[in-house]
Parts: sequence; structure tokens; C-alpha cells
Amino acid sequence: MEQNVVERNFVLRFALGMAVFLTMAYVGKLFGRALLAYGVPYGDWIGVGVGAVAVFVVFSIGYTRLTADREPTP
Repeated sequence: MEQNVVERNFVLRFALGMAVFLTMAYVGKLFGRALLAYGVPYGDWIGVGVGAVAVFVVFSIGYTRLTADREPTP
């Protein structure tokens, strides 16, 4: 079968990667600020790490399920 359009097109793959990266940074910043507002020590660092990992996990699960029905092209 044919590869999906994201894996074939470098520009689209780069844009999707940047979008995920920027979303990870934004959600991490929001989560870090929320933890700091609650007075959690090192909340900004913890929030950035947890927020970024959460976005990455959600994206990974979604992308895997979206492309699971396709067989890889050798």
C-alpha cells in the first residue's frame, strides 16, 4: 500500500512536527504557570515537562491510530 501523505511530503512532515513542538511548548507553559499559581515548588519546570509529555503522548496515540490501517511500503 501507499504511504500516507505526511510521510511522503517533507514540507508537511516538517510543518506537523513544528506544530506538535509548539503545542508541547505552549501547553507546558500553561501547565507550569498553573502549578506555580498553586505554589508548587519548581512548578514551572515540572509543568513544562508534564505538559509536553502529555501533548506528545496524545499526538502519538492519535497518529498511530490514524495510520494503523495502512501497511508500510518497502
